[in-house]
Formats: sequence, structure tokens, C-alpha cells
Amino acid sequence: MLSFTASAQVHLSSSENLTQENAIQYCRDLGTSWRALSIRELYKLPENTSFTTGFSYWSATKVASGDVEVGTGSEGDGGIVAMIGYSFFPKEPNITLSPPTKKIAAACTNVPESKQIRDYALTPKGTEDKGSELLWHSLDATDKQRKYTYESAKEMCENLTLDGRIWRLPTADELYGIVDTDFIRPSVDMKFFGPMMHRYYWTIDTLNERDAYVVGFKLGSVATVVKTQSAYARCVSE
Repeated sequence: MLSFTASAQVHLSSSENLTQENAIQYCRDLGTSWRALSIRELYKLPENTSFTTGFSYWSATKVASGDVEVGTGSEGDGGIVAMIGYSFFPKEPNITLSPPTKKIAAACTNVPESKQIRDYALTPKGTEDKGSELLWHSLDATDKQRKYTYESAKEMCENLTLDGRIWRLPTADELYGIVDTDFIRPSVDMKFFGPMMHRYYWTIDTLNERDAYVVGFKLGSVATVVKTQSAYARCVSE
């Protein structure tokens, strides 16, 4: 996460007229210390950041898509391109995969980038994240291919009795925290988290009474879907 000082800033462009490469260059043109934010940094910006209502913002993060379809949906539904970029829509908020030619806004910072430190351990109880002190339930403990509605996913996690612990659905921040864009299909380190499905997983967080947040593990995304739809579930314990 970005750590701000008096001289550290976030600068947001005032119009949505930049491709991803244009946005990266726009940030560089602000000065030698300026750069485009990574998608993880964008997602972690404080709620009081002065985003323009309705704008989406490019990150510097991109990935080779192969034959992945991308478009308006966070997991892709609008055509095939060789490279895709990660953009952030702060109003909801969500993380979307978009063709890099899409014209939206730029988000820049003069804070040096620091890579996320990942410290995981496989234990008989599940996957331990030593950084967050969370324990993720083993995929083998439940049917990894089963889909749930939002309410049934909550119930499944809360009814788990693994190791005598209390289990729950993760928050969006917690679940997105294990996304690793160094990996795709799934966008997670399978050495520690196993072969997760390449689609949406429920979080406990809701946008409103109808919609809840999900994290997509095909390429790494955050979106909202109707609670009565079906998605996968991964439970967490503190």
C-alpha cells in the first residue's frame, strides 16, 4: 500500500481521453519521479481520494491475454486482444480487464513502488498468510467445483468445523489480497492456494441489497454480481 508523506502525491487526469500507454506516458511527463499506479495500488487508495465521479482509471498493470476475451465484464466478454490492461472504477469499486486502446483517465503517483511481500505457508490446517495472519481453508476440505449463491456460500463457510475454528467468507480486500498477477488462469500461486477455478469467488462485502462483490481468478478482477447468481467460495479464518 502507498505510504504518503507531505511531498508525496496522487495526481489524477481531468478527462477520460487516454489509452493505457498514453496514461503511462502522461504520468511520466509529470516529472522524473512520477509513474502510473499499479492496479493493486489503485485498488488500495483511500476512499477520500479525489476521483472524478463516473471515471475509470488506467493502472500500469497489463498482461498477455492469449485467447482470453475481454470487454465490459470484469472476467471478459467482448472480443479477443493480445494484451489487456487493468483499470479501476472507483465508484463501486471494481477492477476491470480492458483492451489497452480504451480511453479512460490516468492515475499517477510520485511514491516509489514497493512490491507486495507474500509470506505463505502450507499447514495441515490450510494455507497460512503470515502477513495478514489469516488461514485459508484447503480446497480439498470442500467441493472446489461446487457453486453457491451468496447466502449459501455464507452458510457453507459458517458451518465449517475444520480444526475447531470459526470460518467465514473473506472480505473483498482479503480475497483480492491473494490475487497475484504474475500468474494467470488462475491468478494465484497454486503452490499455496491450489488449482482454484478461473471464475468468480464470493466475498462477504455487498454493494447493496441485491449485489455482492466477487473476485475473479482468471486474470484477477473485482466485480459485483446479483446475490442469487452462482459463484465459487473460499473460506477464511482468523
